[in-house]
Amino acid sequence: MAKMVISLGSSRRRKRGEMLFRFEAFCQPGYPANFAGAGGFRDNVRTLLGFAHLEAGVHGETKCWSFQLELHRHPPTIVRLFVVEEEVAASPHRQCHLCRHIGWGGHLICSKRYHFVLPRRESAAEADGLCFAINHGGGGGSEKASSKGTTTTASSRGHLLHGVVHLNGHGHLVALHGLEGGSDFVSGHQIMDLWDRICSALHVRTVSLVDTARKGHMELRLLHGVAYGETWFGRWGYRYGRPSYGVALASYRQSLHALSSMPLCVLVPHLSCFSQELPMVVTKYQAISGHKLLSLGDLLRFMLELRTRLPATSVTAMDYRGIMSEASCRWSAKRVDMAARAVVDALRRAEPAARWVTRQEVRDAARAYIGDTGLLDFVLKSLGNHIVGNYVVRRTMNPVTKVLEYCLEDVSSVLPAVAGGGVTTQGKMRVRFQLTRAQLMRDLVHLYRHVLKDPSQALTAGAFGAIQVAVRMVLDIKHFVKDYHEGLAAASTNGGFGHPHINLCCTLLVSNGSPELAPPYETVTLPAHAKVGELKWEAQRVFSEMYLGLRSFTADSVVGVGADQEGLPVLGLVDVGSAVVVQGSVGEQQQQGQNGEGHEREEEVAPAAVCEGSGGERVVDCACGAEDDDGERMACCDICEAWQHTRCAGIADTEDAPHVFLCSRCDNDVVSFPSLNC
Repeated sequence: MAKMVISLGSSRRRKRGEMLFRFEAFCQPGYPANFAGAGGFRDNVRTLLGFAHLEAGVHGETKCWSFQLELHRHPPTIVRLFVVEEEVAASPHRQCHLCRHIGWGGHLICSKRYHFVLPRRESAAEADGLCFAINHGGGGGSEKASSKGTTTTASSRGHLLHGVVHLNGHGHLVALHGLEGGSDFVSGHQIMDLWDRICSALHVRTVSLVDTARKGHMELRLLHGVAYGETWFGRWGYRYGRPSYGVALASYRQSLHALSSMPLCVLVPHLSCFSQELPMVVTKYQAISGHKLLSLGDLLRFMLELRTRLPATSVTAMDYRGIMSEASCRWSAKRVDMAARAVVDALRRAEPAARWVTRQEVRDAARAYIGDTGLLDFVLKSLGNHIVGNYVVRRTMNPVTKVLEYCLEDVSSVLPAVAGGGVTTQGKMRVRFQLTRAQLMRDLVHLYRHVLKDPSQALTAGAFGAIQVAVRMVLDIKHFVKDYHEGLAAASTNGGFGHPHINLCCTLLVSNGSPELAPPYETVTLPAHAKVGELKWEAQRVFSEMYLGLRSFTADSVVGVGADQEGLPVLGLVDVGSAVVVQGSVGEQQQQGQNGEGHEREEEVAPAAVCEGSGGERVVDCACGAEDDDGERMACCDICEAWQHTRCAGIADTEDAPHVFLCSRCDNDVVSFPSLNC
């Protein structure tokens, strides 16, 4: 796998005079700018980089910019986002394998790619430079796909974020690592929010990813799929992208629905015949839930939502009156009660509700009602997982700021009491807060492992045998795509009479080039008084700068407009918002390169490639029904040269592919040959 290594300049020199941006607000509307470029990503990324710091240590054609993003002000916590402009013409690997794996092999190769990289440690990035993969996907399906982390490549594992966007606005999320993946300061949710804001602000068209995200030993695309009907990335709009192992969208949806809607009233009796622990887990969360949990999806969803609201290690929440018996308490019970309720009132007024509030903020708000600062300090020091009225006052130390923070939880909203069952309300309250996040995770892992991943004997026979088939189909789907709907149709409606500029959707008709030279529509911006001839030349400039295969394109005419009308204004001849086709031709030398003239086969693939998937096309004919390279490990038959998945051929992921490989069809043909007697 090829890597790009960028040596950065002195950290002191680079930090001097740089702008500082808030991490949580970066690329929100108007911050740092309103990205309204009609040209979409290609114009907006230039606008964004105008606010960045150009790295002084970068030489040659490659350019690198950086942004300082402030996570916290006290203490100051800053991460650095790098944006690297890759000149594809100078790259040893012009084609993007991720495009081919997601089904975008027909996209024209762009002249530039932009890498967005958030290194794991600021100090490491400054000391050692920046290193990341440029040959995405490496072996193009002949290598085993990564199974660790979230959509990652070998040289991107050291980064919290690595995304790449082609100049035409199509991109890929290559790597994402949150707190469990080695991040010291920022969570996976925060990183994903940042990436989504960047893509939205810059008017990216579509973004793909390969979802291999895990929570411990649990595959999140399976866990969240059963609980919510979508992958973990689904909350940001990522949906089914393409088939893998021949699993179509309809089969994927049916598998998710079958697993999610599995009735607990049928599941639990079967489990109880072979194991008492699994039914006990189901019964425990059914008892503490405030509503009836009917299906496996209901149970997993309840457990996942409950996890975020449970303390990590603390056990029983106690009545706050117990703090009055402490030796350091020198105030009356009435005054302590007033101070505790003042703290609760201060937390109740926090916006948004149930957010974590720093100790200083709580103290300042309660001072309006309690003048004795010593009493307030005592109550704040003593309150932590204590019940005050109908609320539990949670207390924790922020791992980043090292500051105490408080949060208020309504007792009934955390784990509503279940009436009946012969347990007193006080007893339920005690059991309720004995459940910790770690205990819930152990129960969740146990449920995941013995029901979904490695089902017990009770779930492998009869109708329950379909569970394994459905689980395999869900796990086989790793490619997900988000369409940002920032299409050219919306941009083309801007402008017209009374506006200084007009925006038109343009594409090209190449008369003498390869049939692959069919670019998508791009927005071309012109002055309102522009002539037809200016439209023709501007379209030529935009497409020749964007795509390598169109560098020598020469525009001849606008389809539907006569040659004698080129001096007339565009407005009046072309309706604003309509599609415009510009006809022309590519240069003779480039045309020969595309057609492969004058080259040996081994030497012409790279220069002739105009699309991400062109050159060296594979014939995929697999027993699972796959007819295209989906990025999974494959082997090539040495007789018919058809590719098929190693898994479908019975080769385990832990085994190497044999040096001589025959597909099942050719193997049967060989066996059926009559023996030769010499």
